[in-house]
Amino acid sequence: MLHIILLILKIIGFLILGILALILLLTAVILLAPFAYRLDFSIDNSLESAKGRIRFHWLMRLISGEVRYEGGSFDWHMRAAWKKFGDETDGADGKDADATVAADNAHISEQDDRAGKAASEKAAVGVAEEVSQEEAAKEAENTLEKPAHKADSPLKSGPDPDIRSITAGKNTSKSRTDRTERKKISGIYEKLKKIPEKIKYTFRRICDKIRSLKKKKDRIEAFLRNSTHQNAFSRLIRELKRLLHFLKPSAASMDLEFGFSDPAYTGYTLAGISMIYPMIGEHAQIRPDFEHKVLRGNVFIKGKIRILYGLIFAWNMFWDKNVRATYRHIRKFRL
Repeated sequence: MLHIILLILKIIGFLILGILALILLLTAVILLAPFAYRLDFSIDNSLESAKGRIRFHWLMRLISGEVRYEGGSFDWHMRAAWKKFGDETDGADGKDADATVAADNAHISEQDDRAGKAASEKAAVGVAEEVSQEEAAKEAENTLEKPAHKADSPLKSGPDPDIRSITAGKNTSKSRTDRTERKKISGIYEKLKKIPEKIKYTFRRICDKIRSLKKKKDRIEAFLRNSTHQNAFSRLIRELKRLLHFLKPSAASMDLEFGFSDPAYTGYTLAGISMIYPMIGEHAQIRPDFEHKVLRGNVFIKGKIRILYGLIFAWNMFWDKNVRATYRHIRKFRL
């Protein structure tokens, strides 16, 4: 009985070891498997002539894809194991969708035509009703004006009460205007009295802002001058340079000729390229044209990227005590 239990435990141990070995093997494959890419691009003095293609694959082409640009349109497709994605797989579905959309648009246009006809008929009826109402209103005004002219008489006796009411209204309007003018003058005087106080308040606010900015500047300078932070920054620069060295393409070439209508812009662009030319000078041929507006050339880049490179960068940064201390200080830093 004991040897049976030991045999079962032995089998379970071998299974656990096999699972752990499989996990380690998959982890090593994922970390060490290269993500290969290739870029081809060419242009001949116009956007219509531009052609570009990016191809990539990973895990022994278990995941692969391609993105193309040609004739002003993008085309892409991707494959993950047996599953395919992209424009090629959606062609038939796209045709059916276009047909259904066209049918829906035709139906909608018919409904719009019917609705337009009904609206035009309603508008015509409404215009006719408005014209008849206007004619009736004019006739009513004419009937009211005739008796009014007959009632007026050229001879009048005694004072007219309407004249008294008009004069009284004028006097009251004058008094109201005088009151409003007095209120405006008093309001302007009050505003003028408050101007010196506003000037003092704004001056104090400006001084307070200057003091707060100076304090923030002193805090930032003290943070940057700290030796721990400077060591962490220098370590970050070293690790970034190493990472960029790992990510450098294995093959690259560039043949480019450019020029603008204004020679000054050509010179500015050439000055900007000269800043990175020491890094790409071995693989690039750049020719400026100060007389013509031109853009033609081709670019080819090929390389491989491994996840292990990023893991090494993160490992080295994590185990540096200066970097950890700087990270904690950044989280607690407040201006």
